[in-house]
Amino acid sequence: MLPSSHADKVLDLGEEGCGQLVMSIMLAMQQLAPGQTLLVTAHDSAATGDIAAWCRMTGTILCHSDIAKQQFLLEKGPNEAC
Repeated sequence: MLPSSHADKVLDLGEEGCGQLVMSIMLAMQQLAPGQTLLVTAHDSAATGDIAAWCRMTGTILCHSDIAKQQFLLEKGPNEAC
């Protein structure tokens, strides 16, 4: 499990799917300053691929993922496009 004490913000998306999942992450990341982190929990079966692709497209850093727990630690990049 990723320690939530290291995250600046925590977001539990439950079973939200692709479109809503990405939108929720984007809105949460907009509230963070570059270098701050977001711990996302997402149980949708496609979340791993969706989050990784979204990170590549926006400049968000995928610091760590725990696939068994469906948790992802994201860091807002210095030039993040969201």
